[in-house]
Amino acid sequence: MKIAKHASGLLLAALLLISGNAAYADVRQQFPQKVGDSVLASLLKASKSECYYQILPKASEVSFSVESIAGTAEGTFVQFKGGVALQPEIANNDQVVFVIKSDSISTSNSAIDKVVTSKSYLDVKRYPEILFVSSGFSWLSETTGLLKGKLTLHGVTQSIAFQVKLSGVKKNKVGNSDTILVRIATSISRSKFGMKLMKKVVSDKITLRMTIRAKKQNSITKGQLAAIASYSGSR
Repeated sequence: MKIAKHASGLLLAALLLISGNAAYADVRQQFPQKVGDSVLASLLKASKSECYYQILPKASEVSFSVESIAGTAEGTFVQFKGGVALQPEIANNDQVVFVIKSDSISTSNSAIDKVVTSKSYLDVKRYPEILFVSSGFSWLSETTGLLKGKLTLHGVTQSIAFQVKLSGVKKNKVGNSDTILVRIATSISRSKFGMKLMKKVVSDKITLRMTIRAKKQNSITKGQLAAIASYSGSR
């Protein structure tokens, strides 16, 4: 019984992760402080040059893993959305914006899910979103790159960098494909996001992976732009 309780406690702790111009002007007036002007401008420009891709949640996956003395714990987030602007001919001007609903965490155990989403962990009522907004992208090869930006998690914003890999298309062919598959990965320190419990038994290092399938859109609607501009990361 003691062993079972100990293992259950470790598993719970291991899950302590993450826990057009007129339209543009209208949206910026409605949402002045959510996503920066440069990001929205890049998304609009990419849509006009047919290099904007809308993330397809049903064909994509956001997952995480963390090591503990009980082994590796893994989980996924079910609800997320966002857009990818890839403009190979314009250096360092690609943009990625995505938001994850923090209460959509799934660990295949409903009891554990409730604990992880509680005030003790992700505190999803206070922080309903996990937000990433890129600040720069650099190509390392025809199919790989480094994506830098700001991640807002548990009410804390930190700079992070994702390793990026394109599958099935090279950068000079971006814009010719109706859909793209992008794999991105990074590691974050959970304590830097205010989650410091049980550091002796659960690693501070969290691995975050995303497999993103996105569909090209020739234009961004006012509604889509408004949705992007209103991403907040915390409330």
